[in-house]
Amino acid sequence: MDDHLLTPSLLRAARALLGLSQTELGQQAGVSRKAIATFETAAPSDRLDPRRKAVLKTLRQYLEVECDIEFTFASDSTGEGVRLRSKPR
Repeated sequence: MDDHLLTPSLLRAARALLGLSQTELGQQAGVSRKAIATFETAAPSDRLDPRRKAVLKTLRQYLEVECDIEFTFASDSTGEGVRLRSKPR
């Protein structure tokens, strides 16, 4: 896992793709619903707080490892996105 932090739109998109409410994701990932709600409306500078960074890393790890979510982070050549990883057959 690289050092990219989830953005509010990536977190909302991952939840929507999985059909999870903030409460459901929080319970499964071990994070409070309030923390998720705060992140989904946070300004970019708010994500730099060390405590918030730790929670965002926890959420990202849970979504990638347990839910098979793959994040694409914005760059000069691509926008950000969320998709389910394909499973080997």
